[in-house]
Amino acid sequence: MQHIKDLLGRLSATLWQPDFWLPLGVTWDDLRSTDSFHFPVFSDVWIYPPAFGLCLMLFRFSFLEPRLFRPLARSMGVSDWRPAPPAFDAALEALYRRYQTKVPAQVIVETSEANNLSPRQVQRWLNRKHAVLKSTKYEKFMDCAYDFSCHTFMCIFGFVVMVSKPWLWNITLCWRDYPHHSISADVWWYYMLCLAYFWSTTIIQIPKPAHRVSDKVQMMSHHLFTILLMVFSWTCNFVRVGTLVLVVHECADVPLQAAKIFKHAGIDTLTDVMFAVFVILWLATRCCVFPLWIMHSVFFEATTFMFMPSAYLFMGLLVGLLILNLGWTWIILSIVIRKLSAGTLQDVRSSGEEESEEESQMRNGIKRE
Repeated sequence: MQHIKDLLGRLSATLWQPDFWLPLGVTWDDLRSTDSFHFPVFSDVWIYPPAFGLCLMLFRFSFLEPRLFRPLARSMGVSDWRPAPPAFDAALEALYRRYQTKVPAQVIVETSEANNLSPRQVQRWLNRKHAVLKSTKYEKFMDCAYDFSCHTFMCIFGFVVMVSKPWLWNITLCWRDYPHHSISADVWWYYMLCLAYFWSTTIIQIPKPAHRVSDKVQMMSHHLFTILLMVFSWTCNFVRVGTLVLVVHECADVPLQAAKIFKHAGIDTLTDVMFAVFVILWLATRCCVFPLWIMHSVFFEATTFMFMPSAYLFMGLLVGLLILNLGWTWIILSIVIRKLSAGTLQDVRSSGEEESEEESQMRNGIKRE
């Protein structure tokens, strides 16, 4: 037992070497909180946000959905229609688990012959199975309403918190006197609640089906990367610049989620308007303000005050976030060009979610019956 304790002690000492995390001459003993000066506590980001995230999920499913989102969905005509499941067939179930709906033509022919079915019947069975497992518009509406509520709250709360902070108006204050920056109560809550939202939405999205696996991987990677960046900035007390990154990135998410809500409700005009607002805010904040203001300060002003390895790792994480933003920007602009040529706009992160011809036929057929 003592051997394990000694090993953990050596690992901890290696992990938390001051030369890596802190400026030259500063030790962890210099960063102990007092009654009037509060440094970030590392354990806070691993205790409070997951707990608050679970509370958010409980609040969503016990109050927001039944009391607000469901009545809103009904009033906007959002249907919870889902096709009846196909008759159970062990061979077709195995085929779906392996290929889903993208089955090679030769395999469909072989399966149809082995089960005394036509290739068309096999394909229809696979399409119906896929339609049953997909999230309905109603379920997507619930997710978007939750995301819209959280992003709106965090955007407003962020501006209320940050408007009185001097580093919002003079970004060099993010670096002067570093790391002796006290964490105020409102900044603490802002960080914890933002992290709580990202934990909750990540957990909620894990079991949900996706139109394309790559889309889900990209979205989950974005959430996990955001969590990593926030945890790292909290650990190194880069909280001031971290709050600026949060405020800048929250702005565009509000109209994005509003556009999704209107899209699932079939209100094309408002979808187009909110998506246009989203594109403008996205380009202004994530493609201009973030790299030209925040990253410029990190790369050209912060290095005047600190040179430790953790600062350069933080720069690398910000570059990674910029790359993710530019990747999304490429997708957004591609969608804008394609949809403008078609005469309407659609939400970039919901593109490809339209009903397939097979699903439309199933829906119409059931309605006729």
